Amino acid sequence: MNPQVPNALSISRIAGAFALVLTGGLNEWFLAIFTLCAVTDFLDGYIARKHGLCSEEGEVIDSIADFAVVLAMLLVLIPSLPWDPWMIQLIALIAAVRGISLCVGAMRFGRMALLHTFLNKAAGFLLRLSPFFIMFCDLGAVVAVVCAVSLAGAVEDLAINLRADSLDRNVRSFLDLNPRNRMKYRGADERP
Repeated sequence: MNPQVPNALSISRIAGAFALVLTGGLNEWFLAIFTLCAVTDFLDGYIARKHGLCSEEGEVIDSIADFAVVLAMLLVLIPSLPWDPWMIQLIALIAAVRGISLCVGAMRFGRMALLHTFLNKAAGFLLRLSPFFIMFCDLGAVVAVVCAVSLAGAVEDLAINLRADSLDRNVRSFLDLNPRNRMKYRGADERP
């Protein structure tokens, strides 16, 4: 397996983000490109883990690609849907907490601290489904659920970046910072 395949998939997602902006709204083209971006998001990590190609560079490119797709999604959907002010304010709050977390991580660890926690993965999963749910469900309900999980993930990122001794982008949760909990996750019965 070519070691650049996972990174190429992540970079293709960045190109997909630019294509999303050109779709003009929540339409068939948007859904097709958005779905393709979601597939590449799954495949890049799967291939990297399966073939032992995981790298810090790949983790950063993956996170940048995720950010690009979410930004493109918002640039397309905000002007084309009937948002209430609280929805935009909640999205802005999440962006602010994530921005603060990134700054804290950069100051503490000297590099970009984008984390792949369970909450962030759940938020990403819900974000990938949200355009489809928006077509059939109440916009406010979809925004409330997705933003609740996203805000919890952003707050957890900030807490991890404030408390962790070192940067581990693949930390599973804030609870993972306690050595006792790490052992429970791994199924060990001995104490540190």
